[in-house]
Amino acid sequence: MKRTLLYALAFFVTHFAMSQVSLNQVDDFEDGSTENWVEAASSAAQAENISSDGPAGVNDNYLRDYTTQAPGGPGSRMIIRNLTQWSGNFTAAGVESVTMDVRALNVDVTVRVSITGPGGKFSSSTGIVVTAGSGWTQVSIPIAGSDMVSVSDGNDGGSPGTDINATLSGVTEFRILSNPSPSWIGEVTDAEMHLDNITASGSLSVVDFENQQLGFSISPNPGKNKLNIRFLDTHNDLTVEVFDVLGKRIYKSALTRLESSINVSNWKSGVYLVKVSDNESTKTKRFIKQ
Repeated sequence: MKRTLLYALAFFVTHFAMSQVSLNQVDDFEDGSTENWVEAASSAAQAENISSDGPAGVNDNYLRDYTTQAPGGPGSRMIIRNLTQWSGNFTAAGVESVTMDVRALNVDVTVRVSITGPGGKFSSSTGIVVTAGSGWTQVSIPIAGSDMVSVSDGNDGGSPGTDINATLSGVTEFRILSNPSPSWIGEVTDAEMHLDNITASGSLSVVDFENQQLGFSISPNPGKNKLNIRFLDTHNDLTVEVFDVLGKRIYKSALTRLESSINVSNWKSGVYLVKVSDNESTKTKRFIKQ
């Protein structure tokens, strides 16, 4: 009996450790499964793995989530959840944002992240609109303590948020949903949303990257028509990505020269984050478009 209990305990500890969130983990759905992303058991609109037409095109798998056409009934809300690898201590893991590729098929969706744990339920203050028919869009949603707001129970019990730090240290359920306002539940809608490359990322802030080795400068800053990027040294496999203040990626390109220029004349005025990566590091700078 004692040995059996020890085996059971070892299995539980191993399973629990394997299910904990970790920095840079990615759900890309290439194994053909839904990777533990589920709808409520009562929903008639269960998520499914689609084997082709992801962001990379042919043979790139993605996750399909959709709602029923029964207003207010099971499966009528745009929401999908994970209780396995997206549970655990986000603070200790250093996970402060979630990046994913999203496609809205027939109706615009406002993508948010919601979590629950010992401190109650919280939802991201940032909601990113993905326009129907616009194709795949990469979005990044910050989920640090200052980025989350307390939300009410919804319709499945539990407690509203009272302590975001406690919840981030012990997330028991992680949700991706569509709602114009922070919420624990998705909006009632007749919609279809596709997801891929759901990634546990670090902070999008500029300060976190200032001490890394990848050196580059941007000019003019502020700028009106062009954004010039100049590297201090040669690097391999350089990529530049630009995000707006809501975390929506608006530009991505490979860089092959020490100096490159991006046409920004059609960008809206405001603040953008310019993120440059190579095989070893990432660095981000703030750019102001006049």
